Amino acid sequence: MSDANNELPAPTPAPSGGQTDSPSPTSSTPPSPPSAAPFASPTPSSTSSIPPPPPDSAPVEVRDAYWLEHVYCAEKMPQLTLRAAVFGGFIGILACASALYTTLKIGWGFCVNITACIIAFAVFNSLRNLSRGRIREMGILENGAMSSIANVTGLTPSHTAVGVFGGLMLLDATQGSVVHGQMPWYYMMLTMLFSAALGTLIAIPLKRAVINKEQLKFPSSIALAETMRTLYANGVEALAKARCLFFGIAVGAILGVWKALPDLGGVVKNVFNAEWLDTFATQVALPQLVEFRGPLNPLNWWRLPGRPVEYGFDISLLLVGAGMIIGLRVSLSMLGTALLLNCVVLPVLVMHDHANGVFHLPLSDAQTLALAASHYTPDLEAAVVGGEPIYKVFKWSLWCGTAVLVMSGITSLALQWPMLLRAVRGVFTKKDSGTAADPLAALEVPLSWCVWGTAGCAVCLVLTLWAAFDIAPYLGLVAVALSFLTGLICTRSSGEADVNPVGAMGKVSQLLYSVLPGARGNANINLITAGVTATSGASAADLVADMKLGRLLGMNPRKQFWSQIIGVCVGTVVAVPVWMLLVPDAKALDTYNPPTAIMWKTVAEFLTNANSALPDSVKIAMVVGALVGIALPVLEKLFPARRLWVPSSMGVGLAMVLPQNIPNALAFSLGAVLMWFWQKKAPVHNDKYGVPLASGFVAGESLAAAFIAIAMTLMLQWPNIEKWLTE
Repeated sequence: MSDANNELPAPTPAPSGGQTDSPSPTSSTPPSPPSAAPFASPTPSSTSSIPPPPPDSAPVEVRDAYWLEHVYCAEKMPQLTLRAAVFGGFIGILACASALYTTLKIGWGFCVNITACIIAFAVFNSLRNLSRGRIREMGILENGAMSSIANVTGLTPSHTAVGVFGGLMLLDATQGSVVHGQMPWYYMMLTMLFSAALGTLIAIPLKRAVINKEQLKFPSSIALAETMRTLYANGVEALAKARCLFFGIAVGAILGVWKALPDLGGVVKNVFNAEWLDTFATQVALPQLVEFRGPLNPLNWWRLPGRPVEYGFDISLLLVGAGMIIGLRVSLSMLGTALLLNCVVLPVLVMHDHANGVFHLPLSDAQTLALAASHYTPDLEAAVVGGEPIYKVFKWSLWCGTAVLVMSGITSLALQWPMLLRAVRGVFTKKDSGTAADPLAALEVPLSWCVWGTAGCAVCLVLTLWAAFDIAPYLGLVAVALSFLTGLICTRSSGEADVNPVGAMGKVSQLLYSVLPGARGNANINLITAGVTATSGASAADLVADMKLGRLLGMNPRKQFWSQIIGVCVGTVVAVPVWMLLVPDAKALDTYNPPTAIMWKTVAEFLTNANSALPDSVKIAMVVGALVGIALPVLEKLFPARRLWVPSSMGVGLAMVLPQNIPNALAFSLGAVLMWFWQKKAPVHNDKYGVPLASGFVAGESLAAAFIAIAMTLMLQWPNIEKWLTE
């Protein structure tokens, strides 16, 4: 998921960020680690004569030699082929559009490893059958390389684009080449490319330390390896999963188009004067929101005027599918927090505003309504729709929610202090002079690539930040140094706890830049440099997790490295135009109400101007949010057996940040409850088809919505395009 950029208990291999902080579809119940060499061939019979692996206490050279002899099979099976790169790039392009849209809407993107593997398996098996064997199926190693390219292409851009570029738009930043939040496309591309490439290069020495030497588990990678083995061991089941996935994509896409018809019809009407199409689209469209009125509206219980316009149910398979993936704990935490916020906190704040004279005259007076809507009230911001005030409670609660998310991430990281200590100690551990030569020297990525590549990327990144954002070179060097630390911590956390804390590390970076000379007091520099650091750290953890998958499957590490580089390059080239079409200006960005961008912007503003004129209730809410953010991870640590009963800090914080918290939380919870009920009633059936169906819902609706948003942008620009073509 992502910045999503906050940690999620993810049920499928990633993730993200997730975003990464993004969810990973099977890691909630990862299988036991497989035996040392089950992946040397898709058929398990070939493993019968393999001797048992050496113990963990054996020297790393002995374990590497065993892996090379009994597990490594990249010399016998194709891995990074041209068709794997092309097909992975194609799936990645679709995933990029999907990830950018979902990150804009709900705060994180979903990994596509499993989705890409299933699609590739089904497509190439179908091509083999149609061609009567002239086109061979995609082997397990080739599929692994393809899925890596697709996943990196899809998720790498969302780390930077939504958080950094979206945050700059919300700040209305003017810094260097950035004017009112807008920046040249080439600087966007260079910033994204060098940040992600730097993280990929940082991962080279980390892989040898945490995989070869320490053998960290990386539960999501183990789960993905097991899933791929199952695909190739049972082709009939794999094709059934593929059909379920494609069904979910089709249904999600139809719903996405159906909901977007009014917006699309309005643009067509204005650009091409097709009024009949706009009328038709408005009549047949599915409503975006089923609004709750009467006794279902909690403001009526308090007999207060007005209503929160977002109080209802969001008809969205994207959100239902997301709830199916992330599970009951996060979803119900979101719903409980949203209900508390709207049913208890909001009425109290409304009464406080009335008591302080914000609505002094009768509410039926239209002039008073307009006056109230034009000012930031003591607590709430209000707008006027249909003659009644609509209270935007998320503009108040986002401060509290951001405090929850930031402090919970930092607390979770601090509670892993033994892991942090091992990470730092591992950097200074020297190799014994008497150890044997490295048996994998010919396969591993040379450390010289890391040294020279990192130096080159660092110089290019510093120069880009200087030219594009007018950031002093020494601050750029600090960003490079922090990228090493972020990559180190994110990698080890992913390996030990299956959580990529890139969100927390990004906020720690923002805190550091808020006190550095040259960055202190500048929200723009704070946001940009911390975003670069987070992107690099997430990319490093992504590659090392991918290398763990390769270790299990017997893949060539150098070819995996090149798969990651291909994904970074394709993702960068694709993400910038997709981003500019999805978000052509700040007005378009406002329509998404992007939680990730809002959080990054809010933290940057607060750290650079903590004494800003915020309502007293907001300051109290921030303190409460920080305490809640600290308490929840501590309770999870103290009572691990009761963890499922402790509210999720991610769910609590996200419910406060999302503009449509009630509709989104209801849709998430519906998906989570359906998945839980399905698992209880038909666990075998659910294990086979639950994640593919949920992934299809997410991918289908997000792709349809993203493509419609892009199409509308192109239609609005059609007069300029037509003029350019005729000149």
